[in-house]
Amino acid sequence: MSSFVIEETKKLWATWNIRVFVIVSLSVQVFLILFAPYRKRRGKIYGKCVDLLIWSIYLLADWVAGFSIGLIVSKQIKSPTESSDIQVFWAPFLLLHLGGPDTITSFALEDNEFWVRHLLGLLLQVGSTAYVFIKSLPENKLWLPTILVTVAGIIKYAERNRAFYLASFDHLGDGWVPSEWGDELPIPVEFRRMDAKTMEKFEKSLKSILWTAVHHFGTIKMTLVGPFLSPDQCSDIRETFLQLENSSHVLQAMEIELSLLYEVLHTKLPVVGCMIGYVFRFITMCCILGALLSFSLFMKHYELEQFDIWLTYGLLIGALLLEFMSIILLSLSDWILAAHIQSMESKFFNKRRWCRVVSQLNFITYYVKYSPVLLRDIANYLGIRILLEAIKGILCLSSQNFREDQWHFIYEEVKKLSTSLMEDASRPTGLDANQAWKSNRKQALESFSNSTDIANILEELDYSKSVLTWHIATEICWLQTEEDQTSTSNGFNHKEICKLLSDYMFYLLVMHPAMMAAVSVSWKIVFADTLAEAESLVSRRSISSNEKDVKRQISKASKKILELIPNARNPQRDIDRSVLFAASALAKQLKKSYPWESMSIVWVHLMCFAAINCRPQVHAQQPSKGGELLTFVDILSR
Repeated sequence: MSSFVIEETKKLWATWNIRVFVIVSLSVQVFLILFAPYRKRRGKIYGKCVDLLIWSIYLLADWVAGFSIGLIVSKQIKSPTESSDIQVFWAPFLLLHLGGPDTITSFALEDNEFWVRHLLGLLLQVGSTAYVFIKSLPENKLWLPTILVTVAGIIKYAERNRAFYLASFDHLGDGWVPSEWGDELPIPVEFRRMDAKTMEKFEKSLKSILWTAVHHFGTIKMTLVGPFLSPDQCSDIRETFLQLENSSHVLQAMEIELSLLYEVLHTKLPVVGCMIGYVFRFITMCCILGALLSFSLFMKHYELEQFDIWLTYGLLIGALLLEFMSIILLSLSDWILAAHIQSMESKFFNKRRWCRVVSQLNFITYYVKYSPVLLRDIANYLGIRILLEAIKGILCLSSQNFREDQWHFIYEEVKKLSTSLMEDASRPTGLDANQAWKSNRKQALESFSNSTDIANILEELDYSKSVLTWHIATEICWLQTEEDQTSTSNGFNHKEICKLLSDYMFYLLVMHPAMMAAVSVSWKIVFADTLAEAESLVSRRSISSNEKDVKRQISKASKKILELIPNARNPQRDIDRSVLFAASALAKQLKKSYPWESMSIVWVHLMCFAAINCRPQVHAQQPSKGGELLTFVDILSR
């Protein structure tokens, strides 16, 4: 019985394996072309699930197409008489699929660095396709459509490899010199001179936002490939942004810049969005259309299984539809909008480019929901501690919509910051960055009435300790004040802004340490020590999954931290050594008047310092992950 089942399974596999894999290959191409663009404007909570799904499909696409070609080659070698012409005809379609959709070439920046490997893959897969085709001659009656689709497949695969090459860091800056009129951009963009009256209307329109973004894109992009920008270039960027009507327009301009960066790094736009690209795309369309017509004519003289006929028509029509969809999506690109800036419709301009959601993570909540010691010991033994911590962080995550009034406050404060913070920091690393922060900290504390007392508390704390201390102190003040007690001045709710930025900065330290690496060399030790100290301070044995119990425990933990009293003989020593003691002392100073406005200014300073010290390559990775507020602050701070 078992041998019968095995034999039937083998027959079923031999009959359907190629067909099934070809169908799967076409399906994943449709999925990628439709859903890959959503990576850059996904939300934060479900975004990781979206990333995981797209990443899985992205890897599956190449594997399925390559494996299918391998099956066809294997069948042609083992039993060439049984290998039908129709399956040989399917092989070039798999080349098309290996070329991938225009909406995604690389999933991460690192993928672009393997362009040589993809070039070898191109040669290997083209050689395999040519082998099965030559092997099927002279009996193959579908030779004409096979040749046509093969030409289209080679063009598509070569386009993808060219996109990898252009987006690799060794070649990203080739020929990229900032140009006022956009003549060095991937797609020719015409900025025509206008008379004064037309220019005045133009500057008041939303189109000036796109002009600003494209105008400085080459300059911003240069930071990823070579030396940092000169002070004159930085000043030019800031002045141009500040000339826009309001902070909302500045945010839109930076959203467009990051959208342009995404398209250059992760799509085929730099390859297909030029005259040569248009020519090759026209050739591809003609080849596929010619293959469809010639296949229809050949079918009159051929006897094939009905399923294979419908599958082949599906591949041909699917290839045409994918090309048309690529053209439509290309026409909605920001580069195309820039190229037709004079006649652009506002409904296309106002499409969403960033999710405008800020991730939130809180130390006290994280601690209260922290894994029990026994579970952590088991995870350590099994070697999955990092996975456990990552899952824990995701479960504790929340998100807040980023409002325009909050951005306006950040924008105004960054404008007020002196250029000394940007110049002195100069992207130092490690201890140099911490020293730079200490030298600039006084500026952030100037607005406090008791700035001397606060400065004494923070005197010996490096940047990562300062962020954690301010974060815990902010949370204590937030929990200790009434819910309806707010601090509003100049139209800003400073209490909400403090909470937003405090939880966001802690989220970056825990969940995105790469963005904070230059300023948080001792973060892991500080965080582990603070968690251990909190564990000895507040028992979590009575915690349940009930939301009210969790809130009660959070309130209890904040009060316990606030009640900490340092050693009377040498209080500063406890404050310098313990983040919780420092946070307690800071919270007591802040509780005297709850200076939410001054606290929000401190958080903007902390965020600016982290932004300008983050490696440019890390900022460049963010558009494909939904974007980060820190990247926008970095662009504005230049």
